[in-house]
Amino acid sequence: MITEKQKEKIIEVLGKQFSRAIIPHLKKKKIFNADGHQFSPSSIQKIVSGKQPNEAVELEIAKLVAKVKIKSKKNEEIKNKFLK
Repeated sequence: MITEKQKEKIIEVLGKQFSRAIIPHLKKKKIFNADGHQFSPSSIQKIVSGKQPNEAVELEIAKLVAKVKIKSKKNEEIKNKFLK
């Protein structure tokens, strides 16, 4: 279950419309809902808010946040290196 602190971190890294980043990531990883369809934005919001537990989706969200953070950090390092 995602905690309030984790939710804040997800919003900080992926933005307020985090489902726009999460849904394509889940689709790419072939993770679908119980009906075999892609997750809806409202389902993602429930999972991120901690109202609906889903371990597989929560793990992928954590992986996506880590990936985006690393990419942002590398981009910032490159920018700082060349703009000095």
